[in-house]
Order: sequence, then C-alpha cells, then structure tokens
Amino acid sequence: MPIARTVAGLLFVLALLCCGPVLAQELPKPLSDPVTGREAFLAVVIVAMMFGGLVSFFLFGRVSEKTHVALALLSVLAGGFSLLVLFGSFLYENPVAAIFVLLLLIGMFKLMSLFESGRAGRKQSKE
Repeated sequence: MPIARTVAGLLFVLALLCCGPVLAQELPKPLSDPVTGREAFLAVVIVAMMFGGLVSFFLFGRVSEKTHVALALLSVLAGGFSLLVLFGSFLYENPVAAIFVLLLLIGMFKLMSLFESGRAGRKQSKE
C-alpha cells in the first residue's frame, strides 16, 4: 500500500507542475456569446426531461405502473431526439454514424412499441 500512495502522490505533484501555467490563465466567460438556436433547443429538451422525471417521482404510488413507464419512455424519446439535433451535422459527414443512429432510432421506436404491445398481451393473458 505505501508504494501505491507514493506513486499516486508523485502523479499528483507532476500533474500540478504540468498544469500549473494552464490554471493561471484567465478563463473565458461562459455566457459571453449569445445563445444559438441549437443550444436553446437542447436546454428546453433537458428541462422537459427533468420535468418528466420529477413528475414521475412525485406521482409515485398515486398513478399506475403504466404511467410511470410512459413517462420514462417520454424522457427517452426526448433525449434521443435531442441527441439527434446535437450530432445532426456530424451525421451528414459520416455515413457509418448515420447508419448507426438510424438503427438506434429504430431500436428506440421498437422499445416504445413493445411497451404498448406488451401491455395488451398481458391483459389478454390475465383474462
């Protein structure tokens, strides 16, 4: 154990010596530039996802399990489309990434359809 602590200490000191001048530089102001449309859209989607999670949390025990799953899938849907907006320009340049994202979108919609079809199948089997 003492050897591991010594190595960790040496790495920490080396990191401080290496990054010291960088830390002394003045950082740019994070909100100095105006917000772009993409950033505003992503902020709205993140707020919607947070709102869905909070609604699901505060309604726990008051609504059915189906409603909780629907809120979770709504957050997944919002997150998926926000990632599509975020990385949309990259997909035009890289066809492999575009194919991968298309497959992920198909999987996301398949997951959402399983939610509805799975519930219907369970209701019929109970009767």
